[in-house]
Amino acid sequence: MAHRLCAPQFDLRVFDVAASATAAFAERSCGIARSLGEIARHADVVSVCVRDDAQLREVLTGPDGLIAAAANPIVVLVHSTVRPSTVRDLAVVAAANRVTLLDAAVTGGAHLAERGELVAMVGGPVAALDTARPVLGAFCRTIIHAGDLGAGMVLKAANNLVTMLELVAAHESLKLVASGGVAAELLQQVMTENGNLTDTMRRFIEFRRDGARQLGAAAFDEFQTRMGQLVTKDLEVALDIAAEAGIELPGTAAASRLMMDVFLNRGTRGGDVT
Repeated sequence: MAHRLCAPQFDLRVFDVAASATAAFAERSCGIARSLGEIARHADVVSVCVRDDAQLREVLTGPDGLIAAAANPIVVLVHSTVRPSTVRDLAVVAAANRVTLLDAAVTGGAHLAERGELVAMVGGPVAALDTARPVLGAFCRTIIHAGDLGAGMVLKAANNLVTMLELVAAHESLKLVASGGVAAELLQQVMTENGNLTDTMRRFIEFRRDGARQLGAAAFDEFQTRMGQLVTKDLEVALDIAAEAGIELPGTAAASRLMMDVFLNRGTRGGDVT
């Protein structure tokens, strides 16, 4: 997403706690900030990609965070999957320092980000969205205004649970064919022919089959562990939204319990599965 913004019209400046994440931007003559505060003092629009609610609070409300350091009115786009209540609570604090928050969840993965074809789901004031639209347009083909603050995160959580339930189905169907001595490639062929195989399922199956060879066994296991933890967190966000609304999502709850098994390929057997 940031590489899509590395263009003269945006005067991009990037910050990350890991220097390795920003190294490539120096090669492209894009600005590298030394702190979050420098970002806040420089920018009109800030895109935030962090892991969870706690990191979002730290980035926004820390001593040299975006809210405290903002010298002029800025719009902050929250791309991370977090709880709508977290965005709404932080928006109140931010507004006191002329910082406007938008929950601007995105979906599509790295391959679509590289092509500028993500989908953004935005909650918050239309005027702030209009200010941020050129930035979002650099890496999104579709920008959906979902409604009031928090609505973008509700849409993202709902979309994520569909994806995760797909991966549970893929994982368990692979277990089933392996138990019957049938090659996984035949299941993939059938699902392609009848339309069951989504692009997400296909990439998941292929990476689980080839990832260890591409990355090395240790790096592959580490990546899968982190992905399992991340998507479990995303499903917990969906479950919290449901709990606040007084509804139950039993399938989502089951998927949340299964995610580490799905990504670490536990309980499977046979070379066709791994």
